[in-house]
Amino acid sequence: MTGGRRFFALATLFNGAISADTGLPFPMTWSSKNFGPDGPWQAVQVGIGIPAQQVALYPAGTFRSHVLTSKICSNATLSPDVCFASAAGLYAVESSSTGLGTLVRAPSAMDFTHGGLQVQGSDGVSVLDQMDIGIMDSSRDSVIVPNVTFATYDNIAAIYPGGDLKALQVGTLALGYLGTVNQSFTRPGQDSINGSLIPGYLQEKGLTPSNTFGLHIGSVNPKIKGSLYFGGYDQARICGNISTQQGGFAGLEPIDDGEKGLIDLLDVGINVYDGVSPFNTSKISNLLATGNSSIGPALSLPLFPEAPYLNLPKSSCDAIAAWLPVTYNADLGLYTWNTKDPQYNRIVSSPTVLSFVFRKDQTNTKNITINVPFMLLNLTLEAPLVASRTPYFPCNAQSHGRYSLGRAFLQAAFVGGNWNVNNNQGVWWFAQAPGPNVGSQSTVQTIKDQDTAITSSPNDWAASWAGFLVPLNSQSLQPSNTTGSSPVSSSSPEKGDSASSSAGMSVGAKAGIGIGAAALVLGIIGLCVFFWHRKRKEKKATPEMALAPGARVSNMESVASPGGNYRTGGYAPTELHGQEIHNNQTYEIGNSKDVPYGNDPQPLYELDEGVRK
Repeated sequence: MTGGRRFFALATLFNGAISADTGLPFPMTWSSKNFGPDGPWQAVQVGIGIPAQQVALYPAGTFRSHVLTSKICSNATLSPDVCFASAAGLYAVESSSTGLGTLVRAPSAMDFTHGGLQVQGSDGVSVLDQMDIGIMDSSRDSVIVPNVTFATYDNIAAIYPGGDLKALQVGTLALGYLGTVNQSFTRPGQDSINGSLIPGYLQEKGLTPSNTFGLHIGSVNPKIKGSLYFGGYDQARICGNISTQQGGFAGLEPIDDGEKGLIDLLDVGINVYDGVSPFNTSKISNLLATGNSSIGPALSLPLFPEAPYLNLPKSSCDAIAAWLPVTYNADLGLYTWNTKDPQYNRIVSSPTVLSFVFRKDQTNTKNITINVPFMLLNLTLEAPLVASRTPYFPCNAQSHGRYSLGRAFLQAAFVGGNWNVNNNQGVWWFAQAPGPNVGSQSTVQTIKDQDTAITSSPNDWAASWAGFLVPLNSQSLQPSNTTGSSPVSSSSPEKGDSASSSAGMSVGAKAGIGIGAAALVLGIIGLCVFFWHRKRKEKKATPEMALAPGARVSNMESVASPGGNYRTGGYAPTELHGQEIHNNQTYEIGNSKDVPYGNDPQPLYELDEGVRK
């Protein structure tokens, strides 16, 4: 079949398919696999072409999807030993009888992460092919979208600060575009070719009620299954207030000028919402602008599911990292967790969150905060980035001015959008997503064509993490008398904010004081006995052994060892079983070198159509 005849067949399918199942949100199917090398991340599963080539894609980006081809595996530079990209599935247009790879040769932008990674390689090439996007809930029919427009990449990689090139491993599934059903490709002297955008096509054919989407990417550890609906959203994935932003979501293609889909980030902080803080304060703020006056009152940035990291200024990453047991890896521009530090488990397993404060609804009077538990920021680097699996904190300190919040952040946030409302100018929504206790519950809601608002669930966010994030108590903390520089932060911990002050005196300190008091009493008694014995000796000249001050009489063993050290059977005035008694640590207000509780700051190293049954 010639290329022209192939297109004619697809166009007929596009114009003729009618579905009896109208106006229901369509759920995308999620892959059973997880993907790296800096996640693990979840992705949706689609089948492209005939025969169907199974490919997992991150739900992300606008306008066109982005797909990696099998040629990446034959690139000796990008895949010298193992083709890691094959795990998600690769596409070959030449292997599909429905693929249009020669009629449409329009170039596509190389960097579909929009600066989320530093990308090098060759521009993508536009291709049209049908896409099986999954099963319709009510009819159990497979939904085939014809002529989906996407870009293919034979040669694309991320370059890291140390100079290493690593092939990208997963492409993206586009979430739609403002007022758009299809993309037209014009050819001189010939008919134009239309490529479908999935949510616009679904509405056009009556398969969904609107050109909209609702997304929560979820997480792998702990397991929070991803949720993506076209034409609706899962209300159970929204906790608390919802921000409504005007315009289109994320960096809009085909032309991304860096000015669309932005939201004002006002601050980043560290908060502990339950139990004792692992730090010497339960609230740390002003980390976004610390050490960087150029940021000003807000940092406008997009939310990019296509990007993996928290792409923030290095000063912001350093200010956050100064409170954490992490070490900066200059070759990757990322921070690795020091898993042997006791603070590591305290932070990642407790109700300790990295909080992001945004301007709500594009007003100057209201804010919205999204909390990301550090459990979600305890991600894993693996081959080919590192030789062995390495826990890391995903703040990218080498963003080169392309700031955004990627999948690391969106594990804890819901986003959605309506591409048609407001005369195709669009709105998008943004809210706190729940934790793993959301389970398999879902409350699917329809988004109508001109809806400008959606509704939150009554679910309590803290309850959605109960049992997964375990509050610390005073016994969980074993302060150490460490010294050193404190993190540079405009939020210096105050005396009254210390964890020990809020939770009461530590058990060790109470025990030490009790023992000290007992030792004092015993010492006085001992002295009295000593003088009494001395007096008797003077009278009877009979030698008696005096009790050492603070010692306890034992019929089983002597009080003092030959070396003069106290055994565990006796009480020492300032020691408890050989352990030094630790006092509650306090820090002076205004001291710019306050040290996070129980943790020395880590060294930071600078770098200069149709439905088919």
